[in-house]
Formats: sequence, C-alpha cells, structure tokens
Amino acid sequence: MSSIAISYGENGPVFCGLKSDGSHLASCYGSNPAIVHATPNYSPFLGLTAGSGFVCGLQMDSNQPFCWGSTGFIQMGVPLKMAKKSEYLEISAGDHHLCGLRKPLMGKLRNTSLVDCWGYNMTKSYNFDGQIQSISAGSEFNCGLFAQNRSVFCWGDQTSSNVIGLVPKELKFRKIAAGGFHVCGILEGVNSRVVCWGSSLDLEQEISSGSGLYSGQLNVDSAPVDNMLSVVGGKFHACGIRSSDRGVVCWGYTVDKSTPPPNGVKLYEIAAGDYFTCGILAETSLLPVCWGVSFPTSLPLAVSPGVCKSTPCSSDSYEFENASLPCKSRGSHICLPCSNGCPNEMYVISECSLKSDRQCGYNCSVCSSDECVRSCSNAAIERNESEKKFWSVQMPIVIAEVSFAVFLVTAVALISVLYVRYRLRNCRCSETSTASTTNGSLRKESGKIRPDLDEMKIRRAQMFSYEELERATGGFKEESVVGKGSFSSVFRGVLKDGTTVAVKRAIVSPDLKKNSKEFHTELDLLSRLNHAHLLNLLGYCEESEERLLVYEFMANGSLHQHLHSKENETKEQFDWVRRVTIAVQAARGIEYLHGYACPPVIHRDIKSSNILIDEEHNARVADFGLSLLGPANSSSPLAELPAGTLGYLDPEYYRLHYLTTKSDVYSFGVLLLEILSGRKAIDMQYEEGNIVEWAVPLIKGGEIDAILDPFLKPPSDLEALTRIANIACKCVRMRGKERPSMDKVTTALERALALLMGSPCNEQPILPTEVVLGSSRMHKKTSQRSGGNRSNSENDGAEMEDQRIEIRAPSWITFPSVASSQRRKSSVSESDIVDGKNIPETKNGGNGNIVGDALRSLVEEIGPASPQEHLFLQHNF
Repeated sequence: MSSIAISYGENGPVFCGLKSDGSHLASCYGSNPAIVHATPNYSPFLGLTAGSGFVCGLQMDSNQPFCWGSTGFIQMGVPLKMAKKSEYLEISAGDHHLCGLRKPLMGKLRNTSLVDCWGYNMTKSYNFDGQIQSISAGSEFNCGLFAQNRSVFCWGDQTSSNVIGLVPKELKFRKIAAGGFHVCGILEGVNSRVVCWGSSLDLEQEISSGSGLYSGQLNVDSAPVDNMLSVVGGKFHACGIRSSDRGVVCWGYTVDKSTPPPNGVKLYEIAAGDYFTCGILAETSLLPVCWGVSFPTSLPLAVSPGVCKSTPCSSDSYEFENASLPCKSRGSHICLPCSNGCPNEMYVISECSLKSDRQCGYNCSVCSSDECVRSCSNAAIERNESEKKFWSVQMPIVIAEVSFAVFLVTAVALISVLYVRYRLRNCRCSETSTASTTNGSLRKESGKIRPDLDEMKIRRAQMFSYEELERATGGFKEESVVGKGSFSSVFRGVLKDGTTVAVKRAIVSPDLKKNSKEFHTELDLLSRLNHAHLLNLLGYCEESEERLLVYEFMANGSLHQHLHSKENETKEQFDWVRRVTIAVQAARGIEYLHGYACPPVIHRDIKSSNILIDEEHNARVADFGLSLLGPANSSSPLAELPAGTLGYLDPEYYRLHYLTTKSDVYSFGVLLLEILSGRKAIDMQYEEGNIVEWAVPLIKGGEIDAILDPFLKPPSDLEALTRIANIACKCVRMRGKERPSMDKVTTALERALALLMGSPCNEQPILPTEVVLGSSRMHKKTSQRSGGNRSNSENDGAEMEDQRIEIRAPSWITFPSVASSQRRKSSVSESDIVDGKNIPETKNGGNGNIVGDALRSLVEEIGPASPQEHLFLQHNF
C-alpha cells in the first residue's frame, strides 16, 4: 500500500495516485473507464493498492477498504466485513483478491494477528501467531512480515509458484513485495540488498535466495547488489529505488521494445503492474513517470509522495518539504524513509536529519563504474563552467585585492628593513664617563651599550654579601676548590636555600684596577646574555678588594677533562653521539653570541676547557673574561692586539690584528678537530704538534679514519663524521672571509647529528635551534647534588692539564681614532694557565721556542700583509 497504485488487465492499464494538495483524494488516469469514472471524489484515503481491473483504497475516516472498477471476484464498494467494526492497518491486492491486515488486538490476543481476504479462492479470515508488520499480495498468494523477528511467511495457492516452500527462513527483512509468481525483500541491516525467490518465467524452474541467485537474464533472481530503499514486483520482473541516489533499477523478464527505466532521475515512490512500472519524480512537479510496455501514455496529475501525518517522523525518516504542495492540516507532514548507507564508490556528504535525507556523492578517485565516471565527468564540466563564470566576475576584484596586498606587503617590508637598519646603525656604544653606583658595585666605562639599560640588566643578577659567600664555601677552604687559574680560583658552595653554586674569586693583586676591569667585563656580558648553552650568572659580590662571581654549578666538569682524561672509562662515556651533541650545543651558544646579541659578542677564547658540561650532559660556553663587543656590521673588523690561547688562536687575527666573529669560527674549528681526534690543540708529544697542520691534510686526502679518536669504536657509517671533519676544515681556513658563519656551521652540525643518530631526513635537524631571550632561566635554581663530584664552573682546573700560551694585549695599550675601540674590553681571562706567558713577554727557551716556531709557520701560511693592511696597521697601531 502506497500513495500510488497501478491496475492492469484486459480493459487496459490505469494509474491512480493521491493528489499532491494534501486532500488525500484519489485521481486516476488510464484506458479502463470502469476505474477512471468510478473514482470517488469525496473520500480521503490513507493509501492505495490495485489488481487486475480494480483499485482499492483504505479510507481515512473508517480504516475500511473501498474498491472501484470491474471484477467478478471482489464486491465493489466496501467489501463484506469479516467482523463488525473491523479496522485495518494495511491492504494489498493480488490479481483477483484483496487482503487487509487488522489493527492489533488487545489483552490476551495481543500477540495474534488477523488478516481478512476477499476474492478468488481467498475469502477467509486468517489467524497468525505473532505480530505482523506488513503484508503483500501476489498473483494467487500472500506473504507477511513479522514485526519481532523480521522473518517472512506466505500462504495461499502455490501451484504455479511454490513461493511458500522457498521462503528463506534464516534471513531477516526490512520490507517485502510480492509479484506475479515471486517475492522480493530488502534485507535488514547495513547491507540492505534485495533477495528474491519464487518461480521463473517458464513456470517450471524454481528460484530461491540461495542457489542460482544470479542465474538467467529472464529471472527476477538476478537482483542487483545495490542497497535499496523500496522494492516492488510485477508479473515477471521487479524494480527498486537505490538508497544511494534514489535512482531506479529493474531486473527480471523484459518485453521486447519496452521502454527502459529512466536514467539519471530520482524517484520518491514506485508501483508495478504486470509488465510496466511507474514512479513519482523527486522534483518539484511530483509528476509520475512510467516505463515498460502497455502503460498509460498521458499522466498530467501531480501525485503526493506519501501520506500526511500529524505524528513526528521516526528516526529513520525525514520530513518531505515542498513549499508549493503543503499538507492541508496544520502541523501535519509527509515522512519519507532515509537512505541507508552509500555504495562502495560513494561517500556520505551529510547524514539523514529531520529535514533532509542522507546525501551521497561519488568518490571520483576510485571510480570503476560507468555511472561514477559519468557523474564525475559532469561534475568536472559543471565545476569548470562555474569557475569560469566566477573568475569572469571576480577577476577584476581579485586583481585589485592582490595588487593592494602586494603593495601593502612591499611597504611593510621596506619600512621594516629601514627600521632594522636604523636600529642597527644606532646600536652603537656611547661614550660615558666613569661613574659609580651608590653601593659601589658597578663602574660604567666606555664601551657599554646603552648604560641606562646595562645597569638595569646587571641588576637581574643577585648581589651577595661577602659573608654569605664565605659561609657558603666554608670560608674558602682548600677542600672547596674545584679549579684554579692564573688570576682566579673557583670554589664549590651551597647557598642557604640549598642551591649548589660555583663561586669564582679573583686573586687579590696590587693592580686593583685590572682586577676590577676583568670583573666588570664578565659581569656586564653575562648579565646581558641569556641562552640555554651559555653559562648562567646567578650573582656577584664587590666589597672593598674582593671580586666574586656566582655561577651555576657544572656537575660534569669541562669537555677538556673528558676528552683528555687518563682514565679510559671517562673517555668512553663520551661516545660519538654525545660528542657531536655537545659540539652542536656549543655551536648554538656561539651562534647566539654572534647573531642575536647586538652588537655581536666575540668570545676570543673558544676551547675545550671553556666548554662546561652540566648534570644533564648539556654543553655551556663559559669564561667571558677576554670577550669583546664586536661592530654592528659583522664584516667590519676590530683593531685589537691578539689575545687567546695558543693552538686555538686565529692566525689572521694574530698576524694582522683583524678581529671579527670569524676568529671564533677558527677556534671552534680547532675544537671540532679536538672532539674528533681526542688530541689537544698543541701537543708536542707527537711529531706534528699542531692539530690543524696534522688533521687538515688527512681530511682533504679522504683519510677520515686516521684522525678519529682510537679510544672510541668508529660508527658503521662514517658519513656523519666525514661531514663534521669537512666543516672543521672550512672553519680553520687561513683567511677569515673564506670561513663559514656560525649559523651555517650550526645547521651543518645539526644535520650531521641527525645522520649519526639515524634520522631519515638529513635536511631536517632533529633538534631545533634554541634561542632563549629574556627568560628567567638565569635565576633558576640548580638542584643540589650530594655527591662529591669535583667540577669546574669555569675551566680553571682542567686547564692545568692543557699546556698552552695565552696571548693578550697589555692593559696599557690604547687605540685612539678607532671607533670600534669603544667596544673593546682588553681584560685578562681568569682561566689563564699558571705557567702560561703573554706573547710580548715570551722568552727564547722552553715552550717559547715552540710557540714562536708555530706562529711563524702560521704567518708564512697567511702571507705578508697587503699595502691596504699596512695602512690599517699603521693607522691603528
């Protein structure tokens, strides 16, 4: 029973449907005048059904069947009642009979269903155990669908069909539809495909839901695998509405020269006659369309796709909305079933809701069927046409917007560049007279950047009293000493809050001015700089002649101790991955000094004993006693007398007195060679004492394994270490302009570390570059360690093992007429070795001869100074 019905027979076909105006009145068109002229125009119906030569409807007011037409097997009008006041839920007509499903009984008989039938060999009332959801009539039989277990049963005359014996009892169905001699049902669940059973066209070969499901082109058992919303049965064929796109598909016997099912249209409802089928177009017009043979040719009426109801739609249905064809009753609406899933080639665009059905679309990337290819092709053509139309209208607007955006970005970029250049140009040192703070702890000298800000930054470091630090170190006892240098000693101490610190105490000398200059150089720089791989300054003390600096305590000493320890266990702890990681971290610290400080800071004393290692084995760059503020333009050199450690000292800086950030790059290249080989920068126990002169020719010759530390097992793949060795060769080039900058060195080391650790992408560093600006990390407490690890906060103790000569300019030398001298801090590093000598004071003897020979060889390699360089030296020195 539905909103449309088809009658057939010898008097001709007739199509009947409920009017679309919401009145529920029936209207019929066709060639059987007994049906067309007898259609009641006063009685509304809940639904229609039809057989051979007659049409019946279930009356809305009385729930009684009413029939009209011409047949000798059923009484026209209201059929004979089986019981008084009987009301029916549904009616279904076969060829020459009609059956009606009564409303459920109450009380003890609530699980009993009653079905009344009238017509050829069918006039009888049937009782069935269980509640029946729906019924469907075939040619000479009937079938019902139980509501609880969703199973199907059939009764009647099966002489011509054997449909009763072929019922698939193991399957569960959502809907059923009986045809002439077969039954088709939609399976319950997600896989809502159709299964058919009954007899074939020759009335001899039986078909079932099991064997031969797809056998024979003339049989209705060849049902498609598509999910279906509804299904109907004709004499020897069946049709269904696909749930994916509401398109119709038919199978079974086809008469020659019959009209094929419509393609590319959507249908709301379908009904079948003997050899033709009709449906309602899912369009605004709601007009019917028919296909097959012997169907009505003219169908001008619009048909309602369903029955108007005042009750809400169920969860598996949605409200039909058509503004021009509303239901007459206020609050009533038509409920249509929701589509159930999408086919394999389609995907869900939107789920079924109260106002709309589920929307499916073709996945054009996995098309295999003709429908998918055709749909995607049409969609592409429509999209191209819409894009053309869009761009024809929007192109002028887009061009204008893009032009404005380009202009705006260009203007902002230009202003930003000019602003940065202005800031860099003004990022210069200002001449200030020496001043003292109220507590006497700071002295302002020429060479400071913006003294008002410097004083504020230095205040970030905590000021300790001498008594507090004396109590923390146990009175500066020898037992607390963790390192000694030429000009300072480092003590291990514990503050009153439990923080373990390293306290550097300057050795009191008659030259108080020189001590104060060294103290303020390091205090000024460390309070200004803040990075994860620079040694953190926690505080300071300046009372009378005492100058003390308080640092984080480095629990694992210096890199020099681990590389050159006489204990094999200490050296083996630092495997290749850890060594390269420390090199990357040290490079990041130096990169911060060169690239993120304004002006850049030139360390001037990069070496293994100045790379400290904390408790988590992270590297920290330390000892800023020789550091200077470089020019804002890194390409401009400073005029400075050389200072640093022999072996690490830039030969160009020593020979020409050109100091740039590339001098630190040379020192770092020596450090890389030291990490790879395990040899000291200058070690005269070997025939070639200078590590650069020994390692570079081997690396250039491809003998990378000859320079690797023999105490460590080389990795299976030397590619990463080969890259690091090549980086070191570039860093120790004689001319500074040919050396890479520290940011390029850091990037190359990060990629080498990624390769060493097995990273699949060498172009992507495994660790991001860390630049920490303005964080509170410098005040973070270092966790106290109870162990007695002897460590250096600086490099003093470790340098006792590293015999080297430090070169520094005497403090009495000044450089007038040199703008960059404002940034110079000609101070002496407290990490000088006890027996190290200044180059100007070196005597001919002992290590002095070695130093002189080494420096002379470096001078020869660089070559003599050019005339321009002579003018530069004469002007500045």
